[in-house]
Amino acid sequence: MRMVGDLERIVEQQDRSATFELIGQLADPAVGGLTREQIRDALGRLRDPRAVASLTEIGRDRERPAEVRLAALQVLEHTAMCPEGADLRAWWDTGDDLVRACVLRQAERSEADLLEPVARDPHHLLHREALSGIVFRFEEPRWQQYKIQGLDHPDPTVRWTAADILCWDEPVAAEPALHRAAADSDTDVACAAIDTLRYYHSRATLRLLHEIAQGDDERATAAQDSKEDMLDDFEREQLRIRQWIAPVADLLGPPELDTPPLGPSEPLRPKPSAPPAAEIVATYSDLDGPWAAKLDALRRYDWTSVPAVDRPGLAALLSGHPDPEVRMLCCPILSTWQEVDSLLALAHDPELGVRKSAVYDLRFVPRSREIATLTWDLVASGAVAGTCGYEALATCAAHTPPGELDDRLIELARTDLRESIRAEAVSQLGGQIDPLLSLLSEPPLVTWAVHAQLLDACAKSGLHPPAADALRAVDNLHLAGALADLDAV
Repeated sequence: MRMVGDLERIVEQQDRSATFELIGQLADPAVGGLTREQIRDALGRLRDPRAVASLTEIGRDRERPAEVRLAALQVLEHTAMCPEGADLRAWWDTGDDLVRACVLRQAERSEADLLEPVARDPHHLLHREALSGIVFRFEEPRWQQYKIQGLDHPDPTVRWTAADILCWDEPVAAEPALHRAAADSDTDVACAAIDTLRYYHSRATLRLLHEIAQGDDERATAAQDSKEDMLDDFEREQLRIRQWIAPVADLLGPPELDTPPLGPSEPLRPKPSAPPAAEIVATYSDLDGPWAAKLDALRRYDWTSVPAVDRPGLAALLSGHPDPEVRMLCCPILSTWQEVDSLLALAHDPELGVRKSAVYDLRFVPRSREIATLTWDLVASGAVAGTCGYEALATCAAHTPPGELDDRLIELARTDLRESIRAEAVSQLGGQIDPLLSLLSEPPLVTWAVHAQLLDACAKSGLHPPAADALRAVDNLHLAGALADLDAV
């Protein structure tokens, strides 16, 4: 049995020579809960792709104790090594609730048909797992409503989950419900709501956090932390939007009238040159042993130092590597080398993180109609949202001749239900926003991001749309800042 000190060294070095011994200990029913938790966490840090088959077998074996199966599934989840697509659906088809819970937490937009019936049914046994599964990339208004409704669930663990996940998309409609949840009878739920409220930059929320912070319990401590975090943003803006901020000025410290001069910055140290190709091949072909330094090297080396003659072979090695983290980290390298074919292949990788990185780094290679088509299809099909969505649209714009995408961008900004896509569409239009100014008179679909983006474009273009005046009554710090920028033009 490995001791805690051994685990610390293994984790620090990502020493994958310990992988299969740790899997054996994880699967041992005699291992105590705390020790199994430590082993689970160590395996999660190792991120060894060779562990997937064994962990999958353990997690899906109904004859094993539930705590053993759950630990194995948690390693797969935390390392993003669960299956995707048809293979993930096959897990759902087992009818095994332990496995199905994992499926719901790992589902992507392609599995929305599995997620949505559970997310909208508060009585479903796996409702909490479905809410956990829609944290990212499920940004349309109906998904936000499922999260908000979770704040009123009779089960406090569901309410806690809803309060926790609402920090990500920050839907305007959630703010009143989070205010109520801050007074929840369950302290954990209330503290989760209070923690999330730090991301809802309104005067009403700042005032509420201040009032809760006057107490002497856990809620007060959480409120003070959230209030201090929010105050940083308010104090930074108070001179620029003095009138708007006046109702909460008593909560703010004195404004910084002069920005202290920045000291001389240290010169950037040159990156070390990459080793010879033969050494790179030997290093990354060995899947065993310590991997922390190997992964760090992918970020640290100056890959422009690799001779052009060696690049195609190394591109094939890295882009076809069995470790998805290697494939993900090699994307900027491939972009630097202009290895477009390898990047295009990774844009279809089985693992989401790899696909996302490839699509992002395709933005920096020479303009290509193939890349424009690939990324437009991702956006138009609805397959991507959130960060993946706006990065795909930005890459599409980078590979499309100026003006050619404008009509499609206008249509996205008007009709798409994904907030990230709408805001990025406005951003990519630059000054060509006249057809969209009527959106300033409409309520926010999810957040005020589209309105703020339009105001920013107006300021840069010297436009002063009358509809902007109605937004001055909105209680949102970022929108008030955007209006101040407009007024300054």
